Amino acid sequence: MIRGKKRVWGFDEQERALLFEATAALPELRALVERAEPRPELGKVWVVTTTVDELDAMYDLVEALTDATRSRKRLDLLDGLRASLCTSMDGF
Repeated sequence: MIRGKKRVWGFDEQERALLFEATAALPELRALVERAEPRPELGKVWVVTTTVDELDAMYDLVEALTDATRSRKRLDLLDGLRASLCTSMDGF
């Protein structure tokens, strides 16, 4: 059950794959990724309704992954995720 202020957050196929891998040992964050539904009318985008607290926890994970990453491609994906998380948390 989602409690608190709800927000919508979306991510693409590559970001979803990265998040799915990164949340393997984090069941609460994995559940967030698994709740996302594909939205073909928006392109290859997955969308989930979630709380600011859950988005904040995902943001913390993305920050930790960024700190541990050297790959330019992966850093670009993580930067995109960080930006989309900020936008969703702010409610835009």
